[in-house]
Amino acid sequence: MADGGYTTSTAFLRALRDGGVTHVFANLGSDHPGFIEAYARARRDGVTERLPELIVCPHESVALSAAQGYAQVTGQAQAVIVHVECGTQNLGGMLHNVARGRVPVLIFAGASPYTQRGELPGSRNEFIQWIQDVPDQLLPALCCCGRDRPSSLSPSGSRNI
Repeated sequence: MADGGYTTSTAFLRALRDGGVTHVFANLGSDHPGFIEAYARARRDGVTERLPELIVCPHESVALSAAQGYAQVTGQAQAVIVHVECGTQNLGGMLHNVARGRVPVLIFAGASPYTQRGELPGSRNEFIQWIQDVPDQLLPALCCCGRDRPSSLSPSGSRNI
């Protein structure tokens, strides 16, 4: 792809396509500009066939339900891309359906940028990026359940690898 180089988002989307994923069902937002740019560049350069077809969905539940249905009809794994935190939580009921049906769906959630002062391209620049990550889920679990009772919440590791 000319102008802008080969980005991580482009590599990710091409890897999905190379792995047999033909469609990405997504509810895009502030944590997905790299994906949006990758699709825009592919369209500009006339190479959209190298990426899975993007199906923009109005809600996360729609995205996962559509991916489930498509995967069940075709027998091929499909991908879902959703927002960080609340977007991931919105998948709950549909995730149960996909798991119980043993349907091949790959689910990816965005992550807020971890740089804050322009150190790298894509640093945080919108208000929502400071509040949408849940960096420490153990503390709420301890507060809600008490230290001597087990919790259903699990701490999460950093996604900035």
